[in-house]
Amino acid sequence: MTLVRVRISGDSMWPTFPDGTELEFLSIDVKTPLVGDVVLATHPFHSETRIVKRIASLEEEMVFLVGDNPDPTASEDSHNFGRIHRKQLIGFCIAIK
Repeated sequence: MTLVRVRISGDSMWPTFPDGTELEFLSIDVKTPLVGDVVLATHPFHSETRIVKRIASLEEEMVFLVGDNPDPTASEDSHNFGRIHRKQLIGFCIAIK
């Protein structure tokens, strides 16, 4: 079980998690991801970049991720890059600091 601490940078998860909010994520292999979970994932086009998004839908091995910001231009998510494979999920949120 791996615990990862991440600080939100930007407004894609606002208003739920404003810029600067610290979140803790537990390794995704601990539980099956569910719609509504906030997850840490590897960006599909920039493998060195980690993103925090909410699971909007699951279809077999593919996941549709979205930001919480109601402004559709405020989040780079699956609306931009499409569904990602479940293997790109790193962890699920367990705590807010």
